Amino acid sequence: MNGLDLINEVLELTLAFQRGDASAEERARLERLLSDNPQAIEWYLRVVEDTLTLRASAMVRESSVQESQPPLAGEACGIAGVALAEDRFAFLHTEAAGGNQTRATWTASWGRLWRGWAAPAMAACLLLAVAGMLWWSAAGRNVADASQPTSGHAARVVNVSNVEWSVGAKQYDEWSFVEPGDSLRIERGLVNLFVDNGAELLIEGPADVDFVSLGKVFARKGKLAARVSPSAIGFSIETPHANVIDRGTSFGMSVDENSRTDVVVYEGMVDLDVLGENAPARRRLERGEALSVSNLGKLSRIITVESKTFLEPPQVVRAVNGRGGQVISSVSDNVRSLETTKYYRVIPGGFREDCRAYVDRGHQWNGVDQRGLPPFLVGGDYVMTYNDDKNVTEFEIAIGVSQPAALYVIIDDRVPPPEWLKRDFVDTHWDVGSDEGYEDRIIGNGVGPGESIDHSCSVWRRAVPEPTTVVLGALSKEEFTLPATDIGRSMYGVVAVPLGDG
Repeated sequence: MNGLDLINEVLELTLAFQRGDASAEERARLERLLSDNPQAIEWYLRVVEDTLTLRASAMVRESSVQESQPPLAGEACGIAGVALAEDRFAFLHTEAAGGNQTRATWTASWGRLWRGWAAPAMAACLLLAVAGMLWWSAAGRNVADASQPTSGHAARVVNVSNVEWSVGAKQYDEWSFVEPGDSLRIERGLVNLFVDNGAELLIEGPADVDFVSLGKVFARKGKLAARVSPSAIGFSIETPHANVIDRGTSFGMSVDENSRTDVVVYEGMVDLDVLGENAPARRRLERGEALSVSNLGKLSRIITVESKTFLEPPQVVRAVNGRGGQVISSVSDNVRSLETTKYYRVIPGGFREDCRAYVDRGHQWNGVDQRGLPPFLVGGDYVMTYNDDKNVTEFEIAIGVSQPAALYVIIDDRVPPPEWLKRDFVDTHWDVGSDEGYEDRIIGNGVGPGESIDHSCSVWRRAVPEPTTVVLGALSKEEFTLPATDIGRSMYGVVAVPLGDG
């Protein structure tokens, strides 16, 4: 995909998502672009910022029109919002295309996309006219405040979801600015921020977070997740006992009431500094690694990364359609605590086309052909294992199952089935495809079933009639001297669904 095609797709998908009419396939495609391409992230951030500016500016114009022409407020509001949007996006695309596209063509195209926002704006203006001038005056002042230019050292609230603000705390609306020195104190709910330098931050309550500067926040408690664009590398989140410095990544953090800091890296890498006089040396954590820092500065391994403990990285969020409650309750292994910083990631209800297979690789699970994944697996809980464990011969992984379940192991067909698998599981004679992707090689992922499949994996099943812990063994007893990246096989995957569904 060339640069112009990428920009076109990001613009169209982002606007569809913001309007609320993006299909599941469009949401997945936008999420993929943001995960795989730094240029896509930059354009996504740019579109979002322009969206916010245009909506605020349109509302200010609507205010002016309302005061001067009350009978025509609704019509004027719709025209103002669409006109601003058409003008701006015609310019954006002309700029991106190097002037090769005509203004008229793109004005018409983006006009169609933006009219989905014009109707709500029109309705809002009509309601304001009915409500009266006093209410309108107050609202107009709020909108004007939100649209004021910043010094370039601020963050902007782009979403507030089910938030209960702490008693006495400053409250923020969508589109409002957060300036250096401001604090976000919430009892529950989720706040989504875009920082002017290109970092995006999610905060979930209960949380107490200070926005210190363009490149730093301080978190006393709460769940946080960040996605950092190349322009914001070096962005840091400090806690009472640790400091996490981004090196080009997306990562999650959790700070509890006792100031324990947990850090997990989803993509890229971070530097972790433990604060204090006797603190250990800086640790670099890469994709698939996680550590916990106690309030005394002691490091320990995080074995399982779950959504109930860590936020997903900021991205286009799609609903998780589970099958009746989370099935996989825990994951652990026989590796000593600080011998490794690897973690397992449990994705409730997340097994679907193009889902990520491992915490340390870009590989994905897919249907082996256009018929797609085996239907009994879709929507199941699954574990993102660590692919480098494929060459560990004395290995055990314990899967905690919280209800009667069908437990599946997806195993590489290039590996003879191990004895524990043949003893405890039954081959379903279904296959799943592995679509390999690497950051350091020119090997990318395809999109959709049957695309870019590198090898097949067999699906084995075990019925688990009651809540228990199931222990799985090593992929193979064969020993290798080669690095894991040079061994032509992959670690197995694990999927679970309620018994009776699979």
